[in-house]
Amino acid sequence: MTREIALTWQIGTNFGWGLFGLQIALQLMASKHVNTTLLSRMVRHDGDPIERELLEEIWRHNRGHLQKMWATRTPGSRVNLHVPVVTALGNNAHRQFVNPSFDYHGTENHGLVFLENPSITDKALETFNCFDTLTAGSSWARDVLQARGVARTGCCIQGVDLGLFHPAPRSGYLEDRFVIFSGGKLEFRKGQDIVLKAVSRFRERHPETLLIGLWGNLWLGGSFVELMRHSPHYPNFLNHVGETQIDWAGLIDAAGLTDDDAKVYDTVENRALPILMRQADVALFPNRCEGGTNMMAMQAMACGVPSILSANTGHLDIIEDGACLPLTRQQPISLGDAKISTEGWGESDIDEIVDALETVYQDRKTARQIGAAGAELMARYSWEAQIAELAPLIGL
Repeated sequence: MTREIALTWQIGTNFGWGLFGLQIALQLMASKHVNTTLLSRMVRHDGDPIERELLEEIWRHNRGHLQKMWATRTPGSRVNLHVPVVTALGNNAHRQFVNPSFDYHGTENHGLVFLENPSITDKALETFNCFDTLTAGSSWARDVLQARGVARTGCCIQGVDLGLFHPAPRSGYLEDRFVIFSGGKLEFRKGQDIVLKAVSRFRERHPETLLIGLWGNLWLGGSFVELMRHSPHYPNFLNHVGETQIDWAGLIDAAGLTDDDAKVYDTVENRALPILMRQADVALFPNRCEGGTNMMAMQAMACGVPSILSANTGHLDIIEDGACLPLTRQQPISLGDAKISTEGWGESDIDEIVDALETVYQDRKTARQIGAAGAELMARYSWEAQIAELAPLIGL
């Protein structure tokens, strides 16, 4: 028997939710037991052409009907559908990446939730509890929701595209450098200020150090970017962040580094990302909070790059003995901001980060073993396996 299901949010390869939706659509299509409808316009896809054609086939199947519906309704209005609907949800139950912005409701309603703000309003609590099921992207987020009184909440973490992200030889053009990779959109919770401080200090010992940052953020007006005013390391961090772009050169200079010490990029095509990651001797993720498990950390580990992870929030789901270097000295964070709670967040210790980097630098054999163990761990989390785990949680 073939089932029907609809996804409310945009899919694409240049942002986390887009990749998640893309993989749900592809994996359900491969199962041949589920017909998937995409309710939002597709965005960028830089994957292989066969995959792109499959996604465009899914999109074309319903595009004409959807465009007629969009033309006759007011954005924001409720739309009732005769199929189960899966909705992407963020902090305070806000629907994510619905374009056009209709309020879709189905015969069943399933929510996928990634949240970083444990403060949940009464209105959001009511919205969350209207869903038939909720599936959080990390154990931490699930526990936050359950503690706040959100019922019917489970957990399923994201997967990794093992066809792209796997161990492979690195190119030789950076062999004379000790390369540190850092990835994630620039904002306070991702901890780029922590990375810059730690790398600056580590470079004093090892001047051949090179930081490669992939820090572009399409939403520079977001509240989590603005929280950089609370940086304990660079209180003037936001001086280098404009409304539409970031002054990378100024930011690097303010950290005491030069353009030969750090290369920072806005974006890299998803298919090129593993090539960049494999140039690194170590990956560094001192993130203050992850509502999911941190897809980029999972990808770096899958590539066999020994990875340093803050032991807090969503990272805890992918920390396993011998598979990474955990930062266990986590201090609580208090911002005094009534809108955003940092309960459960963690501030990583710079000395512990530098020691972890030194461990990788001094003992390359052990570092390779950690990287191999991380890749082995991530091999358990293929997208095929994770979507198969997700399917019964969304009624399939």
